[in-house]
Amino acid sequence: MSLLAVRGLSGGHGPLTIFRDADIDLSAGQVLGLLGPNGAGKTTLMKTLVGLLPAHGGTIMLDGRDLTSLKAVTRTRAGLALVPEGRQIITTLTVAENLNLPRAAGRLDEAGYGARRAELLALFPRLGERLAQKGGALSGGEQQMLAIARALLCNPTVLLLDEPTQGLAPIMVRQVRDALASLAGRLPMLIVEQNRGFLDGIADRIVSMKAGRLV
Repeated sequence: MSLLAVRGLSGGHGPLTIFRDADIDLSAGQVLGLLGPNGAGKTTLMKTLVGLLPAHGGTIMLDGRDLTSLKAVTRTRAGLALVPEGRQIITTLTVAENLNLPRAAGRLDEAGYGARRAELLALFPRLGERLAQKGGALSGGEQQMLAIARALLCNPTVLLLDEPTQGLAPIMVRQVRDALASLAGRLPMLIVEQNRGFLDGIADRIVSMKAGRLV
């Protein structure tokens, strides 16, 4: 049974449709890679899945629940979390303060939140060394680690990642890849990438988006 089942999804900006008729199935523990060039519609698809853009048609089901018409915050609370393109951490807050933001999702009690936070600081030890630093003082790779940790603290049922290697040095790409590989098989993930090599060994399946359609 699919945890994430997307059928005939279309979306875009205002009246302009960017992608059409997307069907996606993601089962427990499965990792799906999505490749495609700039302008293919990948980021628009991800924003539509999490409710940052409205769907023009189709349905989004998460663990049997229809999310299609729900607000973005409700989708997060239902278990759909996004690591956005460009990371979008709050640069004026410290690492610790950024990591406190997901408490609002309400998917973990205090004990569960503390345990998950400790797990993530073990997964990303650089963050533990920089808890008092402002987000804007981190390197690009460290900011990406923070963005991933922030999403995981929402305790998602499905994790979406949009271009996680964008702008990263090769050593940081390897560290992010290793972290995601450690989650593969335990947490369903949809990873948008332009780097096929990054997905090899992580993704169970890889599909492509061209001119707004999954092929």
